[in-house]
Amino acid sequence: MNTLSLIDYLVIALYLGGILTLGFSFTKRQKSCKDYFIADKRIPGWAMGIALLATLVSNMTFLANPGVAFNGDWRQFFNSFMALIVIFPIALIVIPLYRNIVGMSLYEFFETRFGSPVRVYGAVAFIFYYLARMSVIFYVLALAINTMTGWPLYCLILIIGMVTILFTFLGGMEAVMWTDVVQGILLISGGIICLGIALFSAPGGPLNVIKVAAEAQKFQLGEMSWSLRSDTLLVMALYGLYQHFHNFGTDQTQVQRYLTAKSTKQATRGALISGIACVPVWALFFFVGTSIWGYYHLTGTELPPEIMAKPDRIFPYFIMNQLPVGVVGLVLAALISSAISTLSSGLNSGATVFTNDILMKIKPQLSDRSGLKSARIVVVLTGFISMSIAAWLSTLGGDALVIYFTAFSIFGGGILGLFFLAFLSKKANYKGALVGIVATLLVITWASLTKNDIIDLGRWNYDLHPYLIGLIGHLTVFIVGWISSFFLHDPKNEKKYIHPLSA
Repeated sequence: MNTLSLIDYLVIALYLGGILTLGFSFTKRQKSCKDYFIADKRIPGWAMGIALLATLVSNMTFLANPGVAFNGDWRQFFNSFMALIVIFPIALIVIPLYRNIVGMSLYEFFETRFGSPVRVYGAVAFIFYYLARMSVIFYVLALAINTMTGWPLYCLILIIGMVTILFTFLGGMEAVMWTDVVQGILLISGGIICLGIALFSAPGGPLNVIKVAAEAQKFQLGEMSWSLRSDTLLVMALYGLYQHFHNFGTDQTQVQRYLTAKSTKQATRGALISGIACVPVWALFFFVGTSIWGYYHLTGTELPPEIMAKPDRIFPYFIMNQLPVGVVGLVLAALISSAISTLSSGLNSGATVFTNDILMKIKPQLSDRSGLKSARIVVVLTGFISMSIAAWLSTLGGDALVIYFTAFSIFGGGILGLFFLAFLSKKANYKGALVGIVATLLVITWASLTKNDIIDLGRWNYDLHPYLIGLIGHLTVFIVGWISSFFLHDPKNEKKYIHPLSA
């Protein structure tokens, strides 16, 4: 394998230096929690849209999608089409609701409907979910750079983690948003460069690559079946619907971005930009993986066994061996930028949720200045926790995209179902919501433990596709919470916590 040249190192160093400089440049503007968490609503809609896109297409897209497409076909991509269905109701109905009734977090809406305990539950579930997600992103990025440089995984996790923590600590959400704009452009540019090299360097050019890939059924989207146990079109569609409803509608990192826009109209426009644009971007990186497969197939190149054993190493291997000097550094900078984009968003949103939804509920007299200090401490702590979990993940095997999707399903905590319960049912009440939460925690725990062979209940084991664990959790909290609300009347709280559209 080739090694990075001095020029490549220089490109990467300039990029990381620029990131930290940008973060530092926004430090003086972070005078309040409103500045640090939602940029005091100073972000234009177009920039918000690109920042949303950059967060959605993280290094999981950059690395995992090409690896999945190289090793198999496009069945994991099918769920992406559901984003086009989801984004319109989110942009036209949900975003205006958030802009009208919440200040900094989605979970304020839960308190409006069901009270403080439900708000705190949502905040805690989000923190656990994002710790899991950031840990996988740290791990996948470190694995990629390890493939390209040979540097120890632990050292890479530490270096990238420290840069991300420092950047987020200094600049807050405003620095995160404007850097995401640059990172989104760089990410897509890196993918296009790699696609062009894979297609045009292969014998016979692009048409030949597409031909051999089609003959090998590399573009298949999955099987038409009613089965819920394998990667069928039905499973991917169901997963895509609830994944994208969660991402666009109930993921605090996205909700927080809606709140940074200058106006509701600009927030709506930005959301539509990101929701529509993310589908071709995801397709781009699947096509990169298919094209790399075609390239190696046509050239007759045999990849090393250690590369073939981990699909997430294939794209970095191609970058190191087929891209010219300087371009390798540029693409690696794009890879790092995609990770920092998502990680910095998670760190800031985690700090927002902890400070706004947990700490200020415990200490309502907390000053704005103290809240800002607490938020920065949380950024550091959650960053180091994520890095530690990533180091542990590096000792395990498995496909990173599968690990990520499974973690998403398990740690979603039924938040999407809880949102629908709060939004769609005016009869839903505090007691019903609590029963629904308990039910979904039991169901998710049962499904996760039995699916992963931690406990064996025989015929009572969960045997559907692991991606559907989250969907079952969301349905459980909605159905159980709705039915329970009819039997567990709560007159006092029903008058206090009403649907915002009824007010």
